[in-house]
Amino acid sequence: MSWVVRSARDPARWPRCLALALLALAASLASASAGASGELQIHTDASSGLTTWTWQDRSLSLELAQLLPDQTRAFFQGRGFGSDHAELVASHCVFQAILRNRGQHAIEVALPHWSSHGPEGSAPPRTNRDWQAAWAQGEVADAARIAFRWALFPGEHHFEPGDWLMGMILFDLPPATPFELTLRWREAGETQEARLPDLSCAGEPSG
Repeated sequence: MSWVVRSARDPARWPRCLALALLALAASLASASAGASGELQIHTDASSGLTTWTWQDRSLSLELAQLLPDQTRAFFQGRGFGSDHAELVASHCVFQAILRNRGQHAIEVALPHWSSHGPEGSAPPRTNRDWQAAWAQGEVADAARIAFRWALFPGEHHFEPGDWLMGMILFDLPPATPFELTLRWREAGETQEARLPDLSCAGEPSG
């Protein structure tokens, strides 16, 4: 019996080597896909310079659109807030958000379970409940406080399949701050999580 030893340079082994390489690449890509948490798209408006991030996976989609501090000031002054209180809100990182249940199961979302990860550490978004004590102490009118509550994304909400909701989300970060966001929600009795990298709060206009 004779044995034939071939090296990788032997053309007779190339098809097998190529097949093994392709299998390894496919396994690597499958692993990366399995570890990914949805798809994130970024769009920057050419005229305003404001950026919108749109993320989605099989069951949830979230759109986060930057709001300028000036937009936030004007919005709340137009709803009965004095300049000092409107300035307090505008000193935070503010987004207009749209969240949609695009899956087959009901979803429970609670903003206190989300986390923004910025230069100073991690913190949940600031919900209406966090602000109401400050508004009571500052003697903000009831009508303005009600308008504030309706403008903000609710701190907790139940989404049936196809349900969607829009509102402002305020992060405890100053304008122009880069950060990452961890989303958490309950679906079919289990906690799901996704991480959105490279987000940024809108800053004051230059010039």
